[in-house]
Amino acid sequence: MTHRSIFLAVMLAVSPALAGGPSQELTEATAVRLINLQSRNHTPDVRVALIQEGTSKDSPFELSHVRRVSSIEPVPEDGSRVRRYTSRDFYWSDTYGWFLWEVRKERGGDAIWIWSELKSEVIIR
Repeated sequence: MTHRSIFLAVMLAVSPALAGGPSQELTEATAVRLINLQSRNHTPDVRVALIQEGTSKDSPFELSHVRRVSSIEPVPEDGSRVRRYTSRDFYWSDTYGWFLWEVRKERGGDAIWIWSELKSEVIIR
């Protein structure tokens, strides 16, 4: 199963909830908390520059409630920490609130990792 197929599976699972609008806007504090949850607190000095409202299209689906967060974050590089630009897309659903997600290769196959405003960390294997 490709990452695109997995993305569609996740979006179909939460698509009924995606029909309604967010009950609250994505705040800088929520974005930073979820970024730190995703990184296991390895990015404590995240500095959010922009939160942009938008949509995301993955044929034939269009997701209405997407926010792109542009930030400067410390990353390890050549034995020290340097600041680098990072951009992440946050999605909204009634089930998860604002969330980040990614597909990870694990022993035995793929897993979907979700870092959620409402449910913290969710791993689907």
